[in-house]
Amino acid sequence: MAPETLIARLTPPALLAGPLTMLCWAGSIVVVRDVAGVVPPVALSFFRCIVALIILYPLCHRLLRDQWPLIRAHWKLIAFLGALLFIGGNGMLFVGLQFTTAINGALINSAEPVVIIACAWLMFRDRLTALQWVGVVLSMAGVLYLIVRGSPASLLSLRLNIGDLFILVSIVAWAFYAVLLRRVPKELSRLNLVFGILAAGAVSVFPFWLLEHFFIAPAPMIWETAWSVAFNAVFASVLAVFWWNHTIEQLGPGRAGLFVHLIPVYTVFLAMGFLGETLFWFHIVGIGLIGAGIYLTTMLKIGKAGPRRRRFGTS
Repeated sequence: MAPETLIARLTPPALLAGPLTMLCWAGSIVVVRDVAGVVPPVALSFFRCIVALIILYPLCHRLLRDQWPLIRAHWKLIAFLGALLFIGGNGMLFVGLQFTTAINGALINSAEPVVIIACAWLMFRDRLTALQWVGVVLSMAGVLYLIVRGSPASLLSLRLNIGDLFILVSIVAWAFYAVLLRRVPKELSRLNLVFGILAAGAVSVFPFWLLEHFFIAPAPMIWETAWSVAFNAVFASVLAVFWWNHTIEQLGPGRAGLFVHLIPVYTVFLAMGFLGETLFWFHIVGIGLIGAGIYLTTMLKIGKAGPRRRRFGTS
């Protein structure tokens, strides 16, 4: 049986695969926050890629050989996607979670669908209505409100949480990554695409891991390192990727994108239950603004134009 056929048979229905994907990514946020200060963030990102590659290689080594000419023809794009995701996206997220709460990180991350729409307009001039522009502004206002923790005076006194700023950079990087995926040729196997992005991510993160290892903090060979790397490799880098691709193929990116809004919901409950974090009033206000922006930019867009297919890689 072909590897992709086996994966398809083991993949749950789209309406279940979507929520399961978001649960994996919310769990990743909580896990990274849980080991913050113990497992260095760059080491976690680097070894996550390595373990995921080891898992995927037996499944796709024949496909890699068959499609090597296609991969070689588009290696610059694949390499850029890997660097953009694992340095700018996951890398900045993991660093940010060293300084801010999992709840705040997830709520800021909930603006991702709106940022993707803004990046699509910036790069490919995708059309936005006036209401959608209002949605973009509202959503970003919610993000900024979360970053200043309900106190605009923080902008003047420069009392900002550096972790929130790193996470803001991460969602912008992830948005550019998601938009650029439309340039990936449709003939390229999903397995090969994910493997190539992970390989490029490992190569691009490697020098930063060396700097962290020798000059900042080496990753300790302890249980926390092992289980956090394993969780992010298996659940956030392998299972979630195929479940997410399946969801998009079945429902289209418009409808599938709405599942992203489950990440802050899951994270709030996981963080309160496992990390003992607290939900504050500025969280409610911030997510309210982001939610209004999401409705104006995504819900109304789906209602008017319908979903359009787009390929996604990993998160």
